[in-house]
Amino acid sequence: MKLKKIASLALAGIMAVSMLTACDTTSNNQPNVPEEPTASDVVSAVEAGIKSWNSDLEITVKSSDNMDAAIEKVFDTYTDYKVDEDVIVEALNTVFGLGRAFPNGNGMNSLISDFVDVPNVVPHLNNNDDTYFAGNTAWAYTVVPVNKVAFDTEAGDKIGHALEDLQNVVESSTAASQGKYEYMNVDYTLYVTAEDATMANNNVNSYVIAVLKADYSARV
Repeated sequence: MKLKKIASLALAGIMAVSMLTACDTTSNNQPNVPEEPTASDVVSAVEAGIKSWNSDLEITVKSSDNMDAAIEKVFDTYTDYKVDEDVIVEALNTVFGLGRAFPNGNGMNSLISDFVDVPNVVPHLNNNDDTYFAGNTAWAYTVVPVNKVAFDTEAGDKIGHALEDLQNVVESSTAASQGKYEYMNVDYTLYVTAEDATMANNNVNSYVIAVLKADYSARV
């Protein structure tokens, strides 16, 4: 009887060890699934990029639920035209209640050019050549493809470099030509999102999209 009892206990011990080993193997064999990018990841990456290139710039970087949803809807379409900037800009205009893009529109309450790809956008926002933004709001955008994950610092660096010379206080050239010394304070808000687009060939392209809002107010 004692031998049977000892044998039973030994068998139970072997089974317990086997179960633990199986559990450990299952745990170790789980694939490492990368975490989904969050809004805070994208915001942090872009904030860091801007700070590295223009530490004096006062700018609010934030996410927008409506912008996230709109771009996700665009990228969910099957056609490769979804990554065409005209399609993306149309969606962004809808999100922010804007009109046609400059120069076809009047330049007010519409998205102007891509501020990463078009070098004269920042001087334009700095109001070096015209002042009809005084007391109004200007908008610009960018669509930055990234090679790694959607919130990679690559996009933050590109955006930061593009905004290197952006200023919070800009001179009013029209006022200066009239013998006045008028400057404008500019408050900047940058809305950012990151999305993956599956193309027709099943390749996945990642993009960081940003909309820059500049609110101008004049002072003497």
